[in-house]
Amino acid sequence: MLSGLAAVAALAMAASPAAGANVSDADLANDCFAARSAATGKFVAIAGDGYRADSGEVGAARFYLKPSGLGTYLPQDQGGKLLAARAADAIGRDDVAGPATEWALPRIGQGYFAIRSTQTGRRGAVASSGALVQSGGTGRDTLFTLVRESGCQPFPEAEVNATGRPFKGTNADGTVDGFVDMHLHITANQRAGGSVIYGEPFDRFGIAAALGHDEAVHGPDGIFDVTGNLLRTGLPAGTHDTNGWPSFTGWPVFDTNTHQQTYYVWLKRAWLAGERMVVAQTVEDQPLCEIEVLGSHDCDETRSVERQVQRLRDLQDYVDAQSGGASRGWFQLVYDPAQARHVIESGKLAVLIGVESSDLFGCSELWDQPQCTRADIDAGIAHFKELGVRSVFPMHWIDNAFGGAAVEGGDKGTFINAMEGFQTGHFFRTGPCPEEGQGEDMGPFSLPDLQALQSAYPALQALSPLGLPVYPPGPQCNVKGLTDLGEYLIRRLMDEHILIEMDHMSEWARLRVLEMAEERNYPLISSHTNTGGLWTRSDLQRLYALGGLAAARPDQAPGLASRLTELSSSQGPVFFCAVGIGTDTGGFSSQPAPRDDAAQSPLTYPFHSYRGDAQFDRQRSGERTYDLNKDGLAHYGLWPDLLADVQQHGGAAALSPLFHSAEAYLEMWQKVFPQR
Repeated sequence: MLSGLAAVAALAMAASPAAGANVSDADLANDCFAARSAATGKFVAIAGDGYRADSGEVGAARFYLKPSGLGTYLPQDQGGKLLAARAADAIGRDDVAGPATEWALPRIGQGYFAIRSTQTGRRGAVASSGALVQSGGTGRDTLFTLVRESGCQPFPEAEVNATGRPFKGTNADGTVDGFVDMHLHITANQRAGGSVIYGEPFDRFGIAAALGHDEAVHGPDGIFDVTGNLLRTGLPAGTHDTNGWPSFTGWPVFDTNTHQQTYYVWLKRAWLAGERMVVAQTVEDQPLCEIEVLGSHDCDETRSVERQVQRLRDLQDYVDAQSGGASRGWFQLVYDPAQARHVIESGKLAVLIGVESSDLFGCSELWDQPQCTRADIDAGIAHFKELGVRSVFPMHWIDNAFGGAAVEGGDKGTFINAMEGFQTGHFFRTGPCPEEGQGEDMGPFSLPDLQALQSAYPALQALSPLGLPVYPPGPQCNVKGLTDLGEYLIRRLMDEHILIEMDHMSEWARLRVLEMAEERNYPLISSHTNTGGLWTRSDLQRLYALGGLAAARPDQAPGLASRLTELSSSQGPVFFCAVGIGTDTGGFSSQPAPRDDAAQSPLTYPFHSYRGDAQFDRQRSGERTYDLNKDGLAHYGLWPDLLADVQQHGGAAALSPLFHSAEAYLEMWQKVFPQR
């Protein structure tokens, strides 16, 4: 004798044909269905502000099932309304996605599903009146079959505007094709307290929630976007158009510094063009966070890394959900080179987690005194390894207990120098550089500069007792090199097979780390080469001799081709010609403007990818259609366009080392592990 749910399912199957028997959980994502009650045999239909399932007179409601996560959905009917849990037991129709519109669809027996609100925990059921309501029961009135339909109104989403299958597999020699972005800040919106960079890489409630509320963060006309204004114009005061989704009249634009440019659909478009590996750099700078006026969370760098790692895991689940289940998506986190190679061979995007942090493991310095111990370093490495972090920057913007940070020039450099004073109790101390061509002109740090910064960031009033730094004319380098504690950190990172990022450390510190790596034949990384300190040709040759890898920064097509060619020209016979890119998207870094002669010699649409058979047209997000010729690299989804521009305008040969870079990164990563 049957009992419990099995008996309920059997009764339901006897009462109604199992029209959804062939519908699997994986079939539900981003597809169109009608729901038929097992109790009445009738389809759920729209009835004013709600739904009924006791009459076929008004026809079946067709629901587009947009996944909000693994096993959860935002059912949207053909009128564009969302199935919504209301107060008491009511079920209605809402215009905007939110907690009330999220539903799980657990399978109950063969071909039958329940419809359960994730907000209330109660199931959808057909009441005796025929209305669709919420119920705490598990009877057959809570069971439904799902029947595939057509004519749904798709849930709002950005478009990839590409056709063709992504390439996969290996070459005859066992290598993989594809390029790597060695420096991408997918989760940078959580940086600096969470209210500096607006926009999420995804939101479970859709693109409107992820990219549609800039004014709520940056204020009317962007008046609270102090850091964005400062980085764009050198002045903290200013405004910008806050319209993102759906018009995108305000942003993203190529020179934004404080808006999300790596929404997951835009990243997917780059993957379709041959991107096969990304180093997702979690990022935080405690002094930047502490001086910001607005913020939604604390400034502890380790906790910020933890939040961002969790967000990357959530993104992996979300992308999986869009493809119908765990591990089905194109975005896969990887933790060792063998796993990464398998993911790439499968044609997916391998995502390695990195950390770009000014106070790694909380190891800041104050008045030249380290604020951590060797035990803190050991505990920090163990914790980050457990989190899944596989690559770290020993230094970022600010001097820390491990060594000096490379100074930067211009308005951004002045801003960073102010943070140096705020964090450490002193401004950058500079002197001659170790090699010709290095260093930055520090320029005058004037009283008006300080007063402007203090007006925008009241916390910087603490700088007044320090006085103003005075620097000699001409290029200067930070005189602080690698400390004893820094040498301990480098040795321990090598012991634990962690990839070491060399950018942003002072030129003196870099030379010492190169020496230490040469003693152990340990490869090193420059993931956005010449950002935070110039790499001389001899330094690059030493990097390559170790089996390390450098990355070209973004530029217009001719400049990008030149950068790829120049970096590959420094490589010796240690491994084949390969150069990655380091876009620094999300890292307070502008992207390339439209090519100067684009009006006379434009990129031609549609175009084909350099590898594979994908064909791309202009990317569309909401009401906005992007064109590289007019918009430059406004968001990450325009990387296929920029690479096509390289192909079409004389630099195609430079793409060969780029499309070898995923393989080169795998080989480099494998080299940090002891030989077995």
